[in-house]
Amino acid sequence: MKVKLIMSTPEIQIGEMAKICYASKEFAEGGKDITSSIVHGNGHLASLRFAYATLSIEGISVACQNQFIRSPHLSYMVQSKRYVNADKGEFEFIMPIGIDEVSAITMKKSWDQALHDYQNILNLGTKKEDARAILPANTSTKMNATGNLQAWNDFFKLRLNAHAQTEIRNVANEIYTLLSVEFPQVFTKEHKLNLEEGELQRVKKELSELKKKFNG
Repeated sequence: MKVKLIMSTPEIQIGEMAKICYASKEFAEGGKDITSSIVHGNGHLASLRFAYATLSIEGISVACQNQFIRSPHLSYMVQSKRYVNADKGEFEFIMPIGIDEVSAITMKKSWDQALHDYQNILNLGTKKEDARAILPANTSTKMNATGNLQAWNDFFKLRLNAHAQTEIRNVANEIYTLLSVEFPQVFTKEHKLNLEEGELQRVKKELSELKKKFNG
């Protein structure tokens, strides 16, 4: 898996755009950078909509991609399998993390057979857009994703939590690390812990309420 930042908005713009709400002096005129206090102090997350980040993500499974694109406020461009050539060795498959050896061997055999069958039906004249229906969910793919920082923050709320599948959680961690370099006042270590622990506490609360309901 490879994640790369393509382009981003200067972080200072977040605070500068929010200053109109507070009659604060602009940074260029000697004012302070209020990004951190606006986001983490005031919780004025709407200010994050005035900064964007675009990333490329490669070497993830189609299954992972399908989880990724459920974040509705990000925008995507994804690889089309119509332009990937099996006969040139361009197909790869992503082994799930942490599975046992027997399961891994079984998956590998299944993938090899699927690729063999895919090539056979292409040779019979089936179009690529139809033949791809036979490909496994863990076929490797790549995509570009872009969005404002509030959309990315919502993505992290969903995909950094411990109940997210390992592959998408690893992708989210990689993206958070990259964005923490570009936006160090927004995506801090403390904020990441709050996202992870906050979601965990919410789940624990829901489980506790369910136990009370059924035991009650």
